[in-house]
Amino acid sequence: MNLKKEPEEREAPKKRKFRLGELVYRNGFVLAASFAAALVCWFVMAKDSELDGTQMIYDVPINVTLSPQADADGLRVFNTSYSTVDIEVSGSSLITSKLTAEDFQVTAQLNPTSTKLAGNTTEKMAVQVRAIKKSAATDYEVVSTNPDEIAVEYDRYKEITLNIENEVEFTAGTGFYPGTPVLSEEKVNISGPESAVNKVKRAAVKHSFSDPLRDNASFSGPIILYDENGQEIIDKASLYLSQDLEEVEVTIPVMARKTVPLVVSWAHRPQNFSDSRISIQPENIELAGTGETLGGITEIRLDTVIDFAELDVNQRSATYTVEIPVPAGTRNITNSGTNTVSQATVTVNLSGYRQATVTVPESNIQLLNAPSGTVNAELITKTLDVVVAGPEAQINRLTGDSVTVQADMSNIQARPGSVDVPVTVSVTGTSGEACWVVGTYTMTVTMRAESGASSAPRQTSLSP
Repeated sequence: MNLKKEPEEREAPKKRKFRLGELVYRNGFVLAASFAAALVCWFVMAKDSELDGTQMIYDVPINVTLSPQADADGLRVFNTSYSTVDIEVSGSSLITSKLTAEDFQVTAQLNPTSTKLAGNTTEKMAVQVRAIKKSAATDYEVVSTNPDEIAVEYDRYKEITLNIENEVEFTAGTGFYPGTPVLSEEKVNISGPESAVNKVKRAAVKHSFSDPLRDNASFSGPIILYDENGQEIIDKASLYLSQDLEEVEVTIPVMARKTVPLVVSWAHRPQNFSDSRISIQPENIELAGTGETLGGITEIRLDTVIDFAELDVNQRSATYTVEIPVPAGTRNITNSGTNTVSQATVTVNLSGYRQATVTVPESNIQLLNAPSGTVNAELITKTLDVVVAGPEAQINRLTGDSVTVQADMSNIQARPGSVDVPVTVSVTGTSGEACWVVGTYTMTVTMRAESGASSAPRQTSLSP
C-alpha cells in the first residue's frame, strides 16, 4: 500500500511587482491627480492675475477741438479721417480688464500755423491724437493710441439764403388757365465750408408735366443747387454742404377761362350818338376763375362814368384812361407782352361836331314842385342861355325852341328870399336828336310870403 506523501509545507504564492503605468487605470488615483492639477493651475492663475499686462480698449470717440486762434478766425472742422481710436493700456489686469471707452477722453486739436485759406477748397492737416484717463482708477497707463494722428478737413463756415426758383414746365388744356406755381417755402438756407458755399449761385425746383393740365396739380420736388455755370451741384455730401430744406411742395392752380366785353357807363349821351364813334381798348378781357363764378359774369362795366356834358367838341376827340375792375373770385389774365392789361382806353370821336349857344324861351322853362301855402315861388330870369353840342348840320338849325329847362324845388326849403335852383336842360325833338347840352346850369327863384295859398305842391310855368 502506497501512501501519498504530503508535502511538508504548502508552496507560498509568488509576490507581484509594482508598476507605475497601472496607476492610470485606477479611478481613485486619476481623481486625486486631477484635483491636484486643478489646484496647482488655480494658484498659478491667481498669481498671474496680479501681474501687469496690456489691454486694448476699442472704438473710443475722438473730440476734435479748435485752438483759440482757429476759433477766433471762424474755422470749423468738416471731416476727419477717423472718428474713433483704439487705446492700448498697461497695468494690473484686475483694473484694465474692466476699462471701457467711457473711461477715456480723446482729443485732437486743430491749430494751424496759418489761418490763410486758398478759398476754392477745404484745407487738410494732420493732427495728433491725445488720450487721457477719466476714471478714478490710477493703477494703469496709456501706452498708445491707434491711430496716433488723424487727418482733418477744415475751412471757414458760411451760410447763405437763396430764393427757390420755379422751373416747372407745364401747359393747360383748352379752355383752362394755369396759374403761377405756388411753393410751400420760398427760401432755402445753404451752409458749409466757405469754399463750397461760394460755388452755389442759385436754387430751384424742377419738374415737367407731359400732359396738359385741366385741374389743380401738386407734387413734392427736390431743391436743386446750381453753380455759376448753370451746372447742377450733384455730390453735395463730398462738399459738406447742408440745406435746411431738401424738398418743397409745389401746387399749380388750374382755372377755367372766359372772355367778357368791357362796357362804358354814360351820362347825358344822346340817344342817336353812333356807337361807331366810341372805341374801347381792349374791347374784351380774359378772366380766370371757377366755372361757377365765370358763369355769372357776362360783361364788365367800367367804374368811371363819362359825361357828355363835360366833353369839349373843339378837341375833336376825348380820351379817357379807366381802371378795369376785376370781379371777386376771378383773375384778369389779359396780357400785353409781359404785362397784365389793367386799364382800358375809351375814345369818343367828335370830328364833325361843334357847339353853339342858344336861348331857351320862357315857354320852355318849368318850375317843378314849387312850395305852396306860405310862400309864392317865382323865377327871376325869364330865359336861359345854354351851350349845345352835336353834329354841325344839326347845330346849324337848332334853336332854343328845341331845348327844355326844368327847375325842381323838391329839396328847397320854403322860406322868403332868393335861391339858386339847379335845372335840368334837355334837347328835345328830332331836329337835335344827336345833340346834347354842355355844362350845368342854375336859375334864381324868389319866394315871397303869401297868405291863403293852397297846401298842395304845384307845377308852375313862367307867366308873361
